[in-house]
Amino acid sequence: MLIPMDRQPIYVVSGGSGETAQRMVQAALTQFAKGESSALVRRFQNVRSREDMDRVLQMAAEKRAVIIHTTVSREMRLYLADRCAELRLTEVDLFGNLLDTLALYLRERPEERPGSFHAVGDKYFRRIEAIEFALKFDDGIDMSGLPDADIVLVGISRTSKTPLSMYLAMEGYKVLNVPLVPGVQLPPELGGIPQGRIVGLTIQPDRLQEIRAYRLKRLGAAGSADAYSDLGRILDELAYADEVFKQHRRWPVLDVTGRSIEETAGLVLDRVFGKERAV
Repeated sequence: MLIPMDRQPIYVVSGGSGETAQRMVQAALTQFAKGESSALVRRFQNVRSREDMDRVLQMAAEKRAVIIHTTVSREMRLYLADRCAELRLTEVDLFGNLLDTLALYLRERPEERPGSFHAVGDKYFRRIEAIEFALKFDDGIDMSGLPDADIVLVGISRTSKTPLSMYLAMEGYKVLNVPLVPGVQLPPELGGIPQGRIVGLTIQPDRLQEIRAYRLKRLGAAGSADAYSDLGRILDELAYADEVFKQHRRWPVLDVTGRSIEETAGLVLDRVFGKERAV
């Protein structure tokens, strides 16, 4: 199968199911302009022998794929690193450095059991479920998940709704986000959930103009798309958002200007849950 030139191959390799690594890759890809569509991710699970590893690496070499892995066996990690160096393949070890550091700190050798990451309990499965939830209910595509959402983010385009949803999902919170578009009515379903779960997001107009202009440049958009970063349009959108927020005074509103995703996420959790964190 030929891979489109604009979709780079990524091979996820694991001695277990590979779900942990794949979810991390998917979350990372949301930070890029084209999101998951920028890469073709293929998962290889239960890779536990050198023979299995060699078969995967041979395919990777043919496609010039990046290898991202959660190989817990130190022997296999070293073998993988050596073979990738020989084949001039880029490899990213998601757990090796962490395991080595914890082994030194705890003065204990890890058991190196493939698939044991699934034994971390309810938190692990809650996070996986939350990531799947965020992907499914991104950008107001489907409002059926609203009753199950822990947090609902509302804001105009490029106010960090999606990356913030994914970050909070990695913390185990189910997040649904809804875009604010002038002339488009808010989903009436929003009125049927506890209003304290809903958080409005805003941003300073000059910063938003920079973000949108950069995105258009990355996408190679031109012509009528320039209106997306037009300051006048941005001011109209922000004025509309401000009016919506005034009509819903029980929604806390956060200005994301100059804030990292981590900082904004902390503020969202403070507003919704106070200092009590369920995760």
